[in-house]
Amino acid sequence: MGLLERFLPKEDRYAAMMLYGMVFATCFNGYDAGIMTVILADEQFTDYYNVDANKQGVIATIPWATTDAKTQAGLAQLFLGGTLASVVGRLWALRLSILFMILGVVVQVVPNSYGVLILGRLMTGLGFGCVYIATNLYVAECSPKSLRGSFVGTVSQFGYQLGTLIAFWAGYGMSFHTSPYNIAWRMSNIIQIPIGLMFVAISFFYAESPRWLLEKHPDDPGRALKVLAKIRSGHPDDEAVRTEFHEMVASYEFRKRYDPGYLGLFKTPAMRKRLCYGFYATALQQFGGIAALTMYATLIYKSLGWDQGHQALAINGIQSVLQLFIVLINTFTVDRYGRKTLLIWGFAIQSLALLILSSLTTSFPDNTNQAAAVVEIAMFFIVGLTYCWSNGPIAPAIASEIFPTHVRDKAFGLSLLGQTACLLALTQPWPKFNNEVGPKSYWLLFGLNVVALISVILILPETKGISLERMDKLFGQVDAVEAGENEASAASQKLEGKALGDAVSDDHSQEGDAEKSIEAQQVEVAEKK
Repeated sequence: MGLLERFLPKEDRYAAMMLYGMVFATCFNGYDAGIMTVILADEQFTDYYNVDANKQGVIATIPWATTDAKTQAGLAQLFLGGTLASVVGRLWALRLSILFMILGVVVQVVPNSYGVLILGRLMTGLGFGCVYIATNLYVAECSPKSLRGSFVGTVSQFGYQLGTLIAFWAGYGMSFHTSPYNIAWRMSNIIQIPIGLMFVAISFFYAESPRWLLEKHPDDPGRALKVLAKIRSGHPDDEAVRTEFHEMVASYEFRKRYDPGYLGLFKTPAMRKRLCYGFYATALQQFGGIAALTMYATLIYKSLGWDQGHQALAINGIQSVLQLFIVLINTFTVDRYGRKTLLIWGFAIQSLALLILSSLTTSFPDNTNQAAAVVEIAMFFIVGLTYCWSNGPIAPAIASEIFPTHVRDKAFGLSLLGQTACLLALTQPWPKFNNEVGPKSYWLLFGLNVVALISVILILPETKGISLERMDKLFGQVDAVEAGENEASAASQKLEGKALGDAVSDDHSQEGDAEKSIEAQQVEVAEKK
């Protein structure tokens, strides 16, 4: 398969174009993380808010934390993100969340007190928590099963890295502007707003998830079938479209007996098992400490001796360019070699790089050895680049595909608490921990990556190539499609028949209207003659 065919497969070209547009949505989190890396190193910002090591941790992680120690992203995941995506649909959940996040950015950049800054950070965190949930759900549910891993991974991680790239270079450029006072970090922050507005605009050209449509409007199955045929670049009576829709309908007929609410996640051992895997999968994304290395990258580079002029910011910018394109390794390999294989290789490489980094920072704590300093930066690059094609994009891919449709939105949101817990546990205390422990602090990250590597080998199942409707058997449950075929074949056939009839009749109606229009035009021309 050539480069074009990999990115825009012939039979799924419409879906690919549509899903890649979702990059504008996932761009937000990357921009926020990237720009805060720059802003936290801005002397005018730190003077304005009197920022010390403790405040650095609070400002960096406050989108994921509230003052009562409950996670803000956790709030989005527990009470809002999944519910919003379930009630109003994946697309409207995205639009509303992005607009709320934009409001949070405005609150951050207006002249304010430290308390107002924290309020703005909380709002952006809550907004993006919901954006992240809806985006991954939408992409997973609209992707073909043979390319689901690459689509979800590319959209989530490429968008993040694109946001980071824009943020780093925007911050680097603005860092040269020291007058008017405090204008640089404010302008750097507000640049992300047009990205969000752009996605809100193009999202109105998108079709809603066909799986959400069937789940919420089972009395109008033709609507879901037409959307499925559209995103598969086919016709409602195409064999491939009918086969996928049959699995959706059979699965729905079997699952409709179960509780679609949050309590339904805890009623059966198999579902609780899936939820544990969801926690585990998302925790893998942040377990190695990548958020701490990303959020405080500029400060870390300065602590390693790269503190002349704008050296640290320039290093960040170069790394962000490389990370953007390294994501494509995931695009080309995850659906060929599987999620588990890429995670094993990813954690192995990150562990080795952190072993070398920790050894060097321990051996040369005063940063007097220039060769060691260069290798240390190289090891940071390797860790960040490897993350971008391994645990970065694979974690949301796994968590968004292992749950049945009737609880997928709520279960995926709840699973993200694993990611949030690890992120908070490592990122918030990192500045103080790094100040107190010094160069030996990186041994902690090395140990965590080794633990993650061993756990993936022993625990994680492989989900490559399995359709969303047939994921049940992997976790010890009855195959919902087979069960639906056996127990409710008549109902399933009736629903499929109604859907096909509605879809085909709509097509014929449109064709009839077109023919009538042509006939009317011919009569009008004849009369004029």
